[in-house]
Amino acid sequence: MSAWVRRNRWFLIALGVLIPTAIVVSLVPRWFPYQEIQPQPEAVELGETVRYSGADIQLTALEVLDGAEVGAAAGADVVVATFAIDVVEPPEVALCRVHIVSNEAGFERFWDSELFVSDYRVPDRFEQTCSLSEVGSYDLQMTFLVPRGEVLNPVVELSSSAALPRVLRLS
Repeated sequence: MSAWVRRNRWFLIALGVLIPTAIVVSLVPRWFPYQEIQPQPEAVELGETVRYSGADIQLTALEVLDGAEVGAAAGADVVVATFAIDVVEPPEVALCRVHIVSNEAGFERFWDSELFVSDYRVPDRFEQTCSLSEVGSYDLQMTFLVPRGEVLNPVVELSSSAALPRVLRLS
């Protein structure tokens, strides 16, 4: 075996260098475009207004309700996020997405909005879906079902397809 290794040592060294080089050369052109499309969160404090995707957006309230008090599923709490949104310059096409982010367990976890998760009802004066496609002002209130006691400091992440990769992290 050692005679074979000695005879082929230069080929083995070349393989040891060329294979990693080929992998790097093939992946680098894909890596930078991938990094460019990753979400780039922008932190926004509660009550602060920010222009995003042609709209002035403000998180006016964010609270965690005890799930047992509002009739949520067993082992769950309800997060209620309230926004004031003024669409000034709507983009031609914009899909608006809102979810809760928590990294309290040491890694990021996400929860999407739930319309009928508990006995808590969104008052009629609030919209329940995010839309940035029409000019006008409206108040938005969304509810999220999260594991009981695990989300103490929720952060709302709002993204618009027209403004990606920039996303808002409101807290």
